[in-house]
This record gives sequence, structure tokens and C-alpha cells, in this order.
Amino acid sequence: MRMSATSADREAILRAVEGWPPDEQVALARALLERAAAHSVPPTVEPLSDSAWDALYGIGSSGSTAPSDEQVA
Repeated sequence: MRMSATSADREAILRAVEGWPPDEQVALARALLERAAAHSVPPTVEPLSDSAWDALYGIGSSGSTAPSDEQVA
């Protein structure tokens, strides 16, 4: 069963651990991140198709030559 924390819950937790030594706070943070990572599903990334790549490449391409240093300055 998954429980959702409220902002008040998060604030109460932060107040409870802010008096801890920094190394203990970091250890808790790492444990939380490791636990969350173990239970999360990695996002799937689809490779760009050739047409998508061509469209993205075209965004930065004006078809003209690059400006000189003098033109940019």
C-alpha cells in the first residue's frame, strides 16, 4: 500500500532531522533515494527517427554561413 505524504508531513520530517549531524542527514537521504530508485520504473526513451533528427537539426540551421567573430562582437 502506497501512502502519500502531505506538505505538513514533509515539513515535520525535515524539522525532526535538522538537528541530526550532517553525515546522518546525508545517510538518510541516500537511503531514501536508494529505496525510491529500487521501486521506480525507469523511463523508456525511444530513439529519434531520421525525420525527427532532421527536424531538430534544421532548427539550428539557417542555411547561411556562421557569423565571424567581428559580426558577433
